[in-house]
Order: sequence, then structure tokens, then C-alpha cells
Amino acid sequence: MSVILHVDDENVIRLLYKEVFEERGYQVIQAASGEEALTLLKEASPDIIILDLKMRGMGGVGFLKKFQTLRLSIPIVISSAYPYDEETFAAKTADAYVVKSGDMSDLVQMVDNLLTKSSPASS
Repeated sequence: MSVILHVDDENVIRLLYKEVFEERGYQVIQAASGEEALTLLKEASPDIIILDLKMRGMGGVGFLKKFQTLRLSIPIVISSAYPYDEETFAAKTADAYVVKSGDMSDLVQMVDNLLTKSSPASS
């Protein structure tokens, strides 16, 4: 079972993502801030990270900067309410960028694709 680390400060979004991805057979661990996510990375070994950019405390960009120093090879999908800008640090650092929407099919497909691509059986 693949493990998703979902980082978002909005409780409603965390509940929705947890429900949607657990229904698909994923284990979902969640953090409400970048700081909390960094702590969870020391305790868990997620297969993928879904990251919001705008959060109270350490936001997504701060998390990405710290994450880079850890030199972990975990795919990151940014899920943000803000449109994609390929020139931003976050866009250049992440493996994928999905704009938040009531229709989660793009996000689900992106996670499925990245996990399939990064699994040892697909190599």
C-alpha cells in the first residue's frame, strides 16, 4: 500500500483528500504545516507528497527548500489554489502541479501516474 503525505493547513481539504485517497487504497498521513510535515518525514516513509503552497507558518516553498537539503527522492505534487507559473521555485522543484478544484480527477491521476512511474516494478 502506497503512503501519501498530504500537507495542507485547511482541515476541510485534509478531510476530503484523506477520504478520496483512502477509498483508492492509499494510506494517507497528514500535516497542517511545513514544519509538521518535516517532522513526519523523520517518522514515516511516504511514497509521494501532496503539498499546498500557501499555509500558515512554514508554507510550501519553505518546506520545499528544507526538503531539498534532505536529498530524499520522493515525488512531490503541488496542489494549490493558485495557477501554475513555470518560473516559480515551487514549479521547478516539484514533479507536478495541480490547481485545486472540486473535481479531483486530475490530482488522483497525477498521483497514480507518479507512483506507478516510481515503483520498483515499473523500472
